[in-house]
Amino acid sequence: MTGRCFARPAAVLSLAGLLALGCSRAPVTDASPWVAEAERRHALADQRLEAGDPTGARDALRAIVDARVPADLPADDRRGVLQDTYFRLARLDLDARDPRAALADADRGLALGRASDLFVANLLVVRGAAHEALGAGPAAMEDYHQALVINDRLLAETLGEPADGASSGPGARP
Repeated sequence: MTGRCFARPAAVLSLAGLLALGCSRAPVTDASPWVAEAERRHALADQRLEAGDPTGARDALRAIVDARVPADLPADDRRGVLQDTYFRLARLDLDARDPRAALADADRGLALGRASDLFVANLLVVRGAAHEALGAGPAAMEDYHQALVINDRLLAETLGEPADGASSGPGARP
């Protein structure tokens, strides 16, 4: 398959990913010092990126995934923070034209759990882009499709529509 076959889906998913990026940070449900440090490091990564220093941004984000997570942290908070961080690391990998590293970071994030939420959808989009860059068209399409199904369900929930497959979105069956 050529890159042209993926241009439109990739553009749509990229836009969805950009929209989701602003909303994807894990909500802080407690005063956990680990979560506060992760937020600080995400902000530092943003500053480093604005300064044109992707290596500094990567170091700030890598410190989050390398840190010990407190045992008493709620599992969803842990998963959300780490999956958001792996998503950002994978995006940096793609920006650095290293799709194998992006694939590895996306897989690490997905290994933390497959909830049907924005964190997983973001990881599927970035993993699809990595597969696409590696020439693995069918794997890219499967990842993009799974992300679209999740995003379709989230949109239906947001709009108050039934999430039972009655819509005509990407997850619906004819």
